[in-house]
Parts: sequence; C-alpha cells; structure tokens
Amino acid sequence: MPSPLTRHKRDALSYLRGGEGPPLVLLHGIPGSAYTWEKAGILLSAHYDVIIPDLGGFGGSETLEETLYLDHDFYIEAHAEAIHRLLDLLDVKPLYLAGHGFGGPVALTLLRLFPDQDVQALILSATNLFTDPHVPLPLRLANVPMLGSTLFRFFTGTRPGLRLLYRLATHNKVTFRKKDFDRHLTRSGRQEGWRFFHRSLANPQRTYEEVEAMLPTLNLPTLVLWGRYDPIYSVETAKRLVNALPNGSLSILQDTGHFVPEERPEMVAWHVDDFLREIPKRTADKNQDRSSLS
Repeated sequence: MPSPLTRHKRDALSYLRGGEGPPLVLLHGIPGSAYTWEKAGILLSAHYDVIIPDLGGFGGSETLEETLYLDHDFYIEAHAEAIHRLLDLLDVKPLYLAGHGFGGPVALTLLRLFPDQDVQALILSATNLFTDPHVPLPLRLANVPMLGSTLFRFFTGTRPGLRLLYRLATHNKVTFRKKDFDRHLTRSGRQEGWRFFHRSLANPQRTYEEVEAMLPTLNLPTLVLWGRYDPIYSVETAKRLVNALPNGSLSILQDTGHFVPEERPEMVAWHVDDFLREIPKRTADKNQDRSSLS
C-alpha cells in the first residue's frame, strides 16, 4: 500500500520520505521542489523507500552558501555533493535515481563524482544533458546585454515571470494546477533558479560538457520519460538522448508538457515501477546468454 511521505531535515537539506523497499531517490528541476515528485512518490512508496530532497536553496532546504558545499563555482557539482552527503548520512546505498529537468544533470554529476553511491538504474525526465540545447524564447535572452538580461531575470526569477512559464510549459493544467506550481516559488527558490538558468544558458558548453561526455559510457539501465507537448525540450531531444545512451528506453506521455511528474503522476509512477521491476529479469537474461556462450 502507498505510504504518506513525511518531511525531514538533515544537514541543511529538507526532504520527503516514505515507504519500504529499495531506495528510490527523486531529484526535482527548476522551478521546483520536493513537491515535484510528491504525488508520484506516494504511489511509488508502495514498493520503494522513496526519498525526495529539496535541492539546496529550494523548498525547505538552506541555500548552498549557507552550507559547507560552496567550495566551487560550478553549481551542478555543489548540488551533487550536497545530495551525496545527505544520502551518506541516511546510509542509502544501493539505490535507484531519478532526475527531472535540472535534476538530470545533478543525477549524472552524482554518478560521476561518487561512483561508490552504487546507483542501480536511472530515470531521466524532460532534461537537457547536451552542450548545444535548443533554447526557446524567452530563455534565449540570457545572452542579450542590458534589456535582454532584465527581461531574462523577469521570466526566470520573479513570480509573474515564472507563472507565465507555467502557462506556456504546462499542457495538463487539470492535474497540475497553478496553486500547485506556486508551492515551488519560495524567495530563495526564485533566486537560485534565476542563477542556474543564467549560468547554464549563458555558457551551456561549460555547464554540460562533462555531463554530455558521460552519456555514451553510461551502462546503467535508463528510462527516459518525456511529455509529447514539451515546449522547452522537444521529443527530438528525448530521442537524441536515448540514442546517446547504451542502455536507454523512451516513454512518451501523451497530453503532457514539460512538468512530467506533476502533470502525469499516476503514469509516471506506473512507468517507473514497471521499468524497475523489469531490471532483475533483464539481468538474469543477460547472465543466461553469457552462460550459453561460455
């Protein structure tokens, strides 16, 4: 049976947790918080120990400047270190790992920096992991001096601008309502979101170079979940990602925009559970094939 997710805080990071079974860690995107995965996480708690952190500065977590993690300028690595430290404190290992949006590069950076984390499978949702992303307006304004920078900050760092992003990027507004979206828009979350948007879009080569380089070497079973009507990252981006992965599979959700876990929590939970349940069977089949060849 699904379990309620309860709020906890360790080492400056707030997180939701509930359920029993193999650990399943779900990372949110920007704008976002642990609420991104809450509805899907409740359903998945029937079979997994679900852990949904607020990334540093988002939701109920302290900003990275207020913790011990800001030893580097490179933002994604600092978030990955924070998550690793939390999981170490919770003694969570091995685990399944998922990332939506910005949670995708954080998840891969966690794999790169901390291979001892023993991640068994990966789920990626509506995320960019390439150095040459197609960037829609108004996000393309990140590189425009003066007026463009001001407009960019409005669209990515203020409540009115982010609410406009919600209207443009959400296809299923019946399930994912504006008041649900507004839960993400804390003051520090808006500030941290603007900072990341600006860093990543002003210099995507620097932001995603090491992440993109990992893709051909990532032998983990990987499920890619995408919304058919995502206006930020198109289905072509999803196909490109799956083609870059040695062991990737793609599920496209109909009537869904960019905010996949919140627009379709039931379908996301079903796809994730079905994917993870198949992994032992796939492993057994591979081992049997090896035995028959020896």
